[in-house]
Amino acid sequence: MSEKLLITWKQEYLDRDDTYSNHVTKFVDYLDIVVDKANEPKNISRQDIEGSIEHYNSKGLIKTRSSMENHLEAIKDFYKYLVSKHYTDDIFNNLASYQDYKDMIALKYNLPEYQSRGFREVGDMIRLVEQLDLYFESITYGNHKGINEKKRYIKFMILRIFIKLTLVAPAKKSVVCAIKRSDFNDDFRSVLINSVNIRIPNGLRRDIKEAIIFISKERNKEMLEDEVLFEFLYSPKKFRVEYLNEFFSLFLKRTEAIDIDTDSSSFQLEVIMNSALYCMVKNGANPALLSIISGVKISRLEEKFYDNGIVIDFAESLINDEISKTQYFNYI
Repeated sequence: MSEKLLITWKQEYLDRDDTYSNHVTKFVDYLDIVVDKANEPKNISRQDIEGSIEHYNSKGLIKTRSSMENHLEAIKDFYKYLVSKHYTDDIFNNLASYQDYKDMIALKYNLPEYQSRGFREVGDMIRLVEQLDLYFESITYGNHKGINEKKRYIKFMILRIFIKLTLVAPAKKSVVCAIKRSDFNDDFRSVLINSVNIRIPNGLRRDIKEAIIFISKERNKEMLEDEVLFEFLYSPKKFRVEYLNEFFSLFLKRTEAIDIDTDSSSFQLEVIMNSALYCMVKNGANPALLSIISGVKISRLEEKFYDNGIVIDFAESLINDEISKTQYFNYI
């Protein structure tokens, strides 16, 4: 039995550019599995778009206006491709106001605006890292035929290392991006950040070593002791810190590992540092230690975290542990 039209067209589209793979796949799966229209392109309408949003909202996969707008943008881009190939008509034709259409859907399904607190819960960070790892488990550099796909592979490789490094050592972007080969010890088991030697988990150590070996082979050059890690990985082009926001935006649109604000001009990676600090705060970390590793003043940390009514996990146990460490405790 031949494959259904929309499934075939989806694969053609994603082979060309998989930026919107997450939402386009969701939409086609909805058409195929839920309403059985994957082989009826002429019968697909805007009601099916709304139905897909309602369906994934009920499953908790489209929870905010931002994720709904990402869904619509993906479908629009998919249909732009279909129309260019003369496969079917554009279901967005005759839409008086795209903005009004988005407003209507948000109201209809009670989708709230995305509210950014500047940091995310630990589950979001785990999901983000899982999605980054999954990308490299499912895709190899040699499988990429186009130059843009190969460039994206390098971008995501840099992004993964940056995010993991920041979660392990929550310092400012400029500090993490300035790390040199000489800041790592010989076997990449630790790295010096803000004058603190930070232990590197085995998974991140593997990612860093494999990335350096890969680029060394691709560029036929070894990494020198005084070379900056991310500049080496991005060579021969010049790496700039602000590129990371572009890489992050591209990755989130492709996977939607965490919800994003589509109205923002860029997707700021400071959320990674803030989220790592937030997790440490919840675990009862000393603000002075947070200040040392992050380079952020204690007064700013208090304003950002401690004045927000954050509940510290296992507070009673932590308090007792700290009291028991005092020199006088055993005497008492």
